[in-house]
Amino acid sequence: MDSSARVGTLLDGKYELTDLLGEGGMGAVYLAQHNLINRKLAVKFLHPQYADNDEVVIRFQREAQSAARIGHENIIEITDMGTAEDGAPYIVMEYLEGTDVKGLIEQEGIQSVERTANIMVQALSGLQAAHDAGIIHRDLKPENIYLVRKNSNPDYVKLLDFGISKFKELETDGAKALTQTGTVLGTPHYMSPEQARGEQNLTPRSDIYAMGVILYQMVTGQLPFDAPNYNALLIKILTEDPPLPEELNPNLPEHLVQTIKIAMARDAADRFESCDEFRAHLVQYVPSLADATGSINFSVATQTAMRRTNVGSPTPLQMTQSGISPQMSSKNKLPLILSAAAAVVILAVLGVVFASGSKNDKAKEAPKVAAPAVLPAPKVEEPAKVEEPAKEDNDVQIEIKTEPADAVIKIDGAKVSNPLNSNFIKSDASRSIVISADGYETKSELIVFDKDMKLEYSLAQKEVQKSTSSTHKRTTKPAAKPVAAPEPAADDAAKPKKRKRKIDYDDPWS
Repeated sequence: MDSSARVGTLLDGKYELTDLLGEGGMGAVYLAQHNLINRKLAVKFLHPQYADNDEVVIRFQREAQSAARIGHENIIEITDMGTAEDGAPYIVMEYLEGTDVKGLIEQEGIQSVERTANIMVQALSGLQAAHDAGIIHRDLKPENIYLVRKNSNPDYVKLLDFGISKFKELETDGAKALTQTGTVLGTPHYMSPEQARGEQNLTPRSDIYAMGVILYQMVTGQLPFDAPNYNALLIKILTEDPPLPEELNPNLPEHLVQTIKIAMARDAADRFESCDEFRAHLVQYVPSLADATGSINFSVATQTAMRRTNVGSPTPLQMTQSGISPQMSSKNKLPLILSAAAAVVILAVLGVVFASGSKNDKAKEAPKVAAPAVLPAPKVEEPAKVEEPAKEDNDVQIEIKTEPADAVIKIDGAKVSNPLNSNFIKSDASRSIVISADGYETKSELIVFDKDMKLEYSLAQKEVQKSTSSTHKRTTKPAAKPVAAPEPAADDAAKPKKRKRKIDYDDPWS
């Protein structure tokens, strides 16, 4: 059936196909109008000739099942699926207007660190939700990171195409595996080494590698590996080191350079353990996480984590003691206000007692005047008693100390006091902690505040040294290169000039 012939037809009695948005070797995508709810949607059809190919149909259906199962705001929403009258399977999804990261790089070239981090933080948040649901994408590439405008965010991320994703529980369900050992599936430029070897039992760290390649490409404008044919490219991925990102873009922060190298480590064990850990290293580069006053302005990733807490519960970062800058919530000020009020009442009563005693010499009247002195029973301790059950049920005590002692502590982008000893709302949501100080390497990680804990951070002093290889061991982090006087001029003269080239995505094998 000619793809254009579907335009103007009514699908399933409710989806009016109004335009052909795009077509590929496996299927076509149409703009549709839902006649019952008057909403624009996109409908993806699998070409009818593939309807009898079980593996292709499973891949197609898995895209809908995966996205629907994850249910994350940074993953495209799937609303329906079915089979057309001609036997072609279809899925219905939200209609997106914008561009993908591939188009962004092709049109604008190297992206700023801030914009790149903003996009990556959102994408990693959605990908972490997929991994938590037991789903590995396995085909991440710039085309599958789509950017739309939402509210004030011009780069709101939607992850696409979970067509070759893998559900963990399906590995042992007795059904035929979607791919067999030795089968290479995915876009070659973004394949992890283990995927390039054709390994079947991939882990989330394979997706982390692909995200590392995308990060590398966004801030350098180049792919880490390229070759004239498929086999030559796989050999490079398996045996060679990519050009150092700091040589392709000398303006990159050293911490970001090390983050890229960890994400792209050839050995999966040397990569980040999770997307959350990867994301924690990028949060500090997103200005929207905290404004100039230090007040909290949570990113999409943090908002997603916060929504996992009980609806209507206090903000996860709300504290019952001083610690978060610049202000406490009105709820947490209430115990202090009550305490102050009680103290004023008690002092007033005692003042009356002493004043009456001095004016009246009759001993028998003294006890009568002093009788209100029994009021100190509730005293200032009363508000503390109110806090105790909340501490046991909803709060956890967090203590943080650093070396050096004057280091800056930020929790989800908000500056807090150092040392910190405060109560947080107990939650299973991940919080980013960033410790920084002048002359020291920055440390960042994600912590779940689900129990009382004492955290101590010791920052390593920066050392002057040059990177001579692309070592990906996450245990070492070379310091940023110093800005020397005339000496680098000789080094720069000795270096070959960078070769500009256009990235060719239209690979003959894709």
